[in-house]
Amino acid sequence: MSIEGGEKLTSLLRRSRAMEADGNISGACELRLEGVEALLDAIGDEDVRLNWDDKDSRAAMELLYLSAADHLSIGEIETATTLWEQLLALDEEDHLEAVVMLALCYIMLEDWECLEDALFNISTKSPEYHLINLWAEYRRSGGIDKDTLRTLRTRHKLWWEEFIATEHPADEAYLSDCRAEHPSQSTEAREFWFATEAIWLNNNDFISTIKKA
Repeated sequence: MSIEGGEKLTSLLRRSRAMEADGNISGACELRLEGVEALLDAIGDEDVRLNWDDKDSRAAMELLYLSAADHLSIGEIETATTLWEQLLALDEEDHLEAVVMLALCYIMLEDWECLEDALFNISTKSPEYHLINLWAEYRRSGGIDKDTLRTLRTRHKLWWEEFIATEHPADEAYLSDCRAEHPSQSTEAREFWFATEAIWLNNNDFISTIKKA
């Protein structure tokens, strides 16, 4: 379905992107939060499914995803989790792959039952799946699952190299590849690093441990 006031949400998303491009990160975050609040007010208690093919509905979903990411970046894990769960309720096909970010949040919250449900919807062949499992085991036990680590190192070498790298430059080559129709695996890995950077910066012992393992 389409959403009431969808044109405003599309405008807010566009303006927030322009602000972010100009370096006004806090202003962009505030605009996204404004859009999310308007979206949730419009939905109310209704059981709603949004149509990805509708421009305004897609903008609403993107605002939810990005606002959740904003909250994750400042350590507000519970709020980020709530927003990504709301996104999944609106978009059961999960076009933005919010379940991956939810899995990471569930690990931070030590909600192992919800993590198991989330992992069921993530491809076991993806690098994210193995990284999530590696992180989960570390949070549970303080140890490293050697088999999972080996798989990440050998089958997803570019992701492994990105996560243990000392620097993650957002240089012109990277930005150009981000805009490509089919970004390289190394660019996708760096995008994921940036999306989850707040987690690893606050848990640098995990990165140090997998480097030494």
